[in-house]
Amino acid sequence: MLRGCNILHGVHAGADALQDEYRIIAPPAHPQAQKLLVFWNARPSDGIIIGRDVPSRSIANILSNVTIDEPVNGGLDCRVRLAGESIKRRFGRGITGMLMSELFPPNDFRGHLDDAFANIEAGMATVIDSRLSNWPVEKMHLEVVILPVLAPDRVSK
Repeated sequence: MLRGCNILHGVHAGADALQDEYRIIAPPAHPQAQKLLVFWNARPSDGIIIGRDVPSRSIANILSNVTIDEPVNGGLDCRVRLAGESIKRRFGRGITGMLMSELFPPNDFRGHLDDAFANIEAGMATVIDSRLSNWPVEKMHLEVVILPVLAPDRVSK
């Protein structure tokens, strides 16, 4: 697996939530998720590189909904390297520097990572439909687009 790739995922976010139920979907329904996939599909042949391709004017209006995560511990977890403003609202605090295992229950973040890494290995984007709720009340409905990106030095760590 390409567990050394960074992951870029865009999130259309809102209020706090307690339970995350998600499923992989295609194609995305949300215009921002669609825009991120158009950006992905137009990527250079050597991939999306942080600093060269992101930030980008073509996706400037959705960058507040983007996080960049770096796989750690051989891909068993990810550290948030950058989180847009709407992501702070979704979690109720800044999450830059935190691990996914600190942000999600174990089964949720493992499932997210396993799905994302399988698609990254295949060179595909992953689109997740996520419903965050305090059952039976839906607090937030969002689409998460997970894409591989490279560090500026193009070296996996």
